[in-house]
Amino acid sequence: MPETASTPKGLPLPPVVHAKLESAVLRNGRALIVGDVHGCPAELEDLLAKCNFKADQDKLILVGDLVGKGQQSAQVVQMARCLNAAAVRGNWDEDALKARELEGAGQPVPPQHASFVGTLEPEDWAYLQQLPFSLTLQRHGLVVTHAGLVPGIPLQEQALHNLVDMRHVEQIDATDKSKGWKTVPKFPRDAGIPWGQAYEGESGHVVYGHHARRRLQKWEYCTGIDTGCVLGDNLTALVLPSVSELEARGFNPHKGVTREALGAELVSVKARQAYSK
Repeated sequence: MPETASTPKGLPLPPVVHAKLESAVLRNGRALIVGDVHGCPAELEDLLAKCNFKADQDKLILVGDLVGKGQQSAQVVQMARCLNAAAVRGNWDEDALKARELEGAGQPVPPQHASFVGTLEPEDWAYLQQLPFSLTLQRHGLVVTHAGLVPGIPLQEQALHNLVDMRHVEQIDATDKSKGWKTVPKFPRDAGIPWGQAYEGESGHVVYGHHARRRLQKWEYCTGIDTGCVLGDNLTALVLPSVSELEARGFNPHKGVTREALGAELVSVKARQAYSK
């Protein structure tokens, strides 16, 4: 990891920046990786029901942005805690933690956060603070992060601000492809290309959210599952088979893992309403 003593918002780093989910946790149960919930617990309940989620066997994993935009941020965090869900940190989770720090210092809180910052309990804040920036499922050859990875850079060397906030990339030198890729600003929106288009699977299959404008992104070696639930579209899960099932099929994680090789299934539910423009 690049040398850093704090998160992109200048907050203390979580206890584990790049976490791993032990294979034993998923030996006999599935992993349900769910896109940006954004304060929409009813849709998360609908999705878990559609997937026939078994809390004592399956593992819920959230790609970040649990809070903000929707109307029930605290309920989503509490639901994640009650289900012992794993999650990675999104830009809205990071911003919420910063807003809480500002509130504690008696400074103004951005209006988009003021509506929910006061609704979270201390246990909810503790849950958000410990969220890592990536989560690796080694036996599946898969990495979960909120926004993405810069192609060609090892996971441990990725800049944390990219993991929570990147969308597009461009070549560092258009005349020399060997020099690799760099991120480009969000605006103008047509700058660069989606990072997944350039990614070749070197860190495993990546599952991410963050980019609702493009909705479902099905690249060969990564899958973007922010399908705009809070905007009135869908909440989506990528459902992975258990470790025991992978072993029975002789699956061997390697560079360039695809959804098809994993036997992953995409499942979606429609939002009950649009909560945010």
